[in-house]
Amino acid sequence: MKALICWNRGMIWFLFLLLLSGSAGADVRVQGLFNGKALFSMDGERFLLRDGESGPQGLRLLRATSQSALVEYQGQRQELTLERGRFGGVYQTRAQPELRIQPDHQGGYFVRGQINGQSVSFVVDTGATMITLSEDEAGRLRLPVSVGAEVPVETASGRVVGRRIMLDEVQIGGLREQRVEAVVLPGDRPSVSLLGMSLLSRLNIRNEGPVLILQAR
Repeated sequence: MKALICWNRGMIWFLFLLLLSGSAGADVRVQGLFNGKALFSMDGERFLLRDGESGPQGLRLLRATSQSALVEYQGQRQELTLERGRFGGVYQTRAQPELRIQPDHQGGYFVRGQINGQSVSFVVDTGATMITLSEDEAGRLRLPVSVGAEVPVETASGRVVGRRIMLDEVQIGGLREQRVEAVVLPGDRPSVSLLGMSLLSRLNIRNEGPVLILQAR
């Protein structure tokens, strides 16, 4: 009987330590879903993975669709969606404001919005690190470009020096975000401002067929 009691206590401690070690993993969440790739957040760090790629701490994306992402992490597999988007658990999101964008005839996603209360045309660009404006557009909006820090920017025409600034408020549809970083490029390019990841990373992103859906968190 004593041996059985000791064995049971040993098993209890073993299971406790196992649970403790398992709970020490990072907080992994899915924040955007696309066919073949997904946007993740891990302890505040955001990153994009394509099918078969691995990210921080060995997180691996096995397969992504516009509806879910099958991931492998710490020896476990789990299918995540935007509603069931936390690895190792479930958290439910309330119905949030969303914006549904139909593609144009070339597959681009264009949307009208506002910067600091003034009307702006955007094209959604998940490859752009920040909202990107031309110098001409920034002048029209009376943005304080001259006080922005100089930053090198790679464009289709080569590397240029832009100015990084902070936008007080950006709104698209019913989605509104404050204090959003942007970069201003010299001249009149881009002809349409890019809605980049400095804003998109704050939203949930998914596709339903050809429709792009941006949703508040």
